[in-house]
Amino acid sequence: MSRKSLQRGQAAVEFALISVVALIVLLVGIQFALLGQAALAVSQASNALARYASVYAGQLGTNGTVTMSPTIQQLVSSSLMTNGGNDLTITIASYSGTSTSTTSSPQQYDRAVIQVTYNASSKLVLPNPFLGISFPSSLTATEAALYEQ
Repeated sequence: MSRKSLQRGQAAVEFALISVVALIVLLVGIQFALLGQAALAVSQASNALARYASVYAGQLGTNGTVTMSPTIQQLVSSSLMTNGGNDLTITIASYSGTSTSTTSSPQQYDRAVIQVTYNASSKLVLPNPFLGISFPSSLTATEAALYEQ
């Protein structure tokens, strides 16, 4: 065999070994990008809903789980509306002053705290855990806003 054909075979073997590692790095990067996009969308949703709750006091309720309405669907990114919005849990709590206990009296609260939790299982394309790397299956963001009186 000539030296040139041996070198050609060596390059093919090196490419085969490196391409597997490169593919794994690429897949993990794509997975983190999908989860990062979802985390950003959850954060933006909590911010938009807290702002809406502060401007339209009582529209989302004062305490408890918020039901999915067309208004909320417009404020939340469509990428979070997988499974008809069933993967999304939105809760609101109303507080007065520096108190840590909630109040349901519309005249006595001054800030709303919105918590958005998203079941990100639909965003996982790789098995969890993958080669020792665990991906979050639930994303949560909390935002507080003062009520406008």
